[in-house]
Amino acid sequence: MKRPTVRDKLPSGELWQSLLRSLLVFTLSAARVGGLYAPWALAAVAVSGGKSRGLWALVGAAAGAVVWFDFQTGLRFAASAVLLYCANMAFCDTKLSRGDGYASILTATALGLVQAVYLVGRTASQWALCAAGCAVAAAAAYALGEKQRETALRPLALLTAAVCAFSGVSIYGISPGGMMAAWLALVCAAGAPPAYAAAMGALVGLCADLTAAVPALLLTAVCGTGALCASLLREKPRAIQSAAFCVCALAIPLALDADRPWMTLYGSAAGAAAYLLMKRKWLPTAEEPKPEAAPAMAVNTAAKERAAAFQELYNTMFRTRPKEQGENPSVIFDQAARQACENCLLMKRCWHTEYNSTYNAFNDACGPMLKRGRAEAEDFPLFFTSRCLHFPELLSAINTELYAFRLRRQYRARLEDARRLAEAQYDQVSEALDEGVPPEPEGELPLRCRVGTLLRPKEGETQCGDQLAVFTAGAVLYMLLSDGMGSGPAAHAESAMTVRLLRQFLKAGIQPVSALKTINTALTLRCQEQGCFTTIDLLALDRRSGAARLYKYGAAASYVKKGGTVTRLDGTSLPAGLQSAHQPPETTGLSLEPGSVLVMVSDGVTSEGDEWLRELLRQWPGGDSQELAQMVMAESRRHGGLRDDCAALALRVEKSEENLEKRV
Repeated sequence: MKRPTVRDKLPSGELWQSLLRSLLVFTLSAARVGGLYAPWALAAVAVSGGKSRGLWALVGAAAGAVVWFDFQTGLRFAASAVLLYCANMAFCDTKLSRGDGYASILTATALGLVQAVYLVGRTASQWALCAAGCAVAAAAAYALGEKQRETALRPLALLTAAVCAFSGVSIYGISPGGMMAAWLALVCAAGAPPAYAAAMGALVGLCADLTAAVPALLLTAVCGTGALCASLLREKPRAIQSAAFCVCALAIPLALDADRPWMTLYGSAAGAAAYLLMKRKWLPTAEEPKPEAAPAMAVNTAAKERAAAFQELYNTMFRTRPKEQGENPSVIFDQAARQACENCLLMKRCWHTEYNSTYNAFNDACGPMLKRGRAEAEDFPLFFTSRCLHFPELLSAINTELYAFRLRRQYRARLEDARRLAEAQYDQVSEALDEGVPPEPEGELPLRCRVGTLLRPKEGETQCGDQLAVFTAGAVLYMLLSDGMGSGPAAHAESAMTVRLLRQFLKAGIQPVSALKTINTALTLRCQEQGCFTTIDLLALDRRSGAARLYKYGAAASYVKKGGTVTRLDGTSLPAGLQSAHQPPETTGLSLEPGSVLVMVSDGVTSEGDEWLRELLRQWPGGDSQELAQMVMAESRRHGGLRDDCAALALRVEKSEENLEKRV
């Protein structure tokens, strides 16, 4: 037979925990604020909840009310504890009781309600002391909650309660609570930065002052200043930290001309001695801030999280929005009838006895009236106009309401267009953010891209309305051509803005379709205000594989030469700013092997036809890309291409050990 152990002789686990809980609440009842409030004990009752756990906590509070308080004060304390237990029983197993601030709010409310009954007609200082007790109770309930089980807040709250429990006791003029406050302030300073250590020290000292026999703010100043000095010296030996704390404990009472300053020094010295006797492993350690790393995976993850947030916003605000129904034209006649028929002698006949005929008369007039934009007498049947006593007034009221109806319809149409543009913009932003920044290529790229560029303004102009850009993003080479509407400075500014924004988007790693759709939407909004638009011609070439895609918004044709064959790549879409916000750009996929040539031009180059350009490419033997761009521009001039701005981009793909790029 197994011999029983000491553990076997103890009460069962649940009963043992209940007894400990009751003993803890009883002990915490001794920690009082101003001799009237026991916030830590009430907080322990609040976090115990209802049912048996709360009942055992209530038993401990009742015992504390008998032992630690006088009759009247103990009655208030017991009433607050009973109110807390009843509230927990009422709200247990509800969503409210699982909230983060439930215990804190409940504790402060119960204490405040009970004490307020006794404070009616009392002084402002008594109300302030009650408010301080409620605040401490709320903070203690938060620190003792289940969510702080694994943190340092729970032991810190219990130690602070012990400080308060012994602050009212004096042994030969020295307060054990003051000794514990000094010790706890030094412990906090050992593992906290200076600002945090000063705040914690001041808080511990304040709790000790509030519970002292003679309330003052002496320990608040001593513990706060001493903890600050000790934290600043935490790299030094603990003896130096303790000495700095003791200096503060003597200097501050002397500066404040406090009674018996040596007693404060003795208590602080005892606390410092306890601090020195602690093993180093028992002390908290100050954690050094770790350098923040931002690997590519973290950046992409953050981008995807932001994209998901934008997508959720888009789905919530726009996708689920019900389609608005247009206003019924019958509202015109209803409003007009209220104005013209209200005081008419025949109103009952028209709108009751012969309602159907009146309704049909208005219905017959509705179509012509809406089509014309104004109501005329001939729109109504003769039987109606002949019997209506106030027909001129009715007709005038109908036209007034018709004008307002048309204004409302126009406003709704414009508002719907703005909403659709906003929907598209949000959707495109979410798409753009979901794409990570492309990594920079490692090592040599197999393809060399030789690019030639040339711009020529319209005859008589000093600024070209066409703009070019050649740049890379990772392993992708981008060639961009934009043609602003018209010519001169205005067209130049428009195309330059488009090129600048697109370059910024693409360099940031946003994919071309998302970037182009976003730019198109922005230009659509701008076009509604200023009546401008821009063509966009974009090539994206992967310099590792030769795979390429050509994107066009209203751009002129491009030309590809492979061997002796020249292919024309047309586009039929509208320019950016005129294209629908939801419409993506025209996209053409192609492969550019070594030896391939691609030419992109604006419409000014081929305004008189492009047969000469295709023949030029067939006969071109190869060579420098810049020479090819110059030849294209010279032939364009010879074929009459002087009536508009002209731009040409020439690309030759070659095998290479080192990638070369010409930037515009």
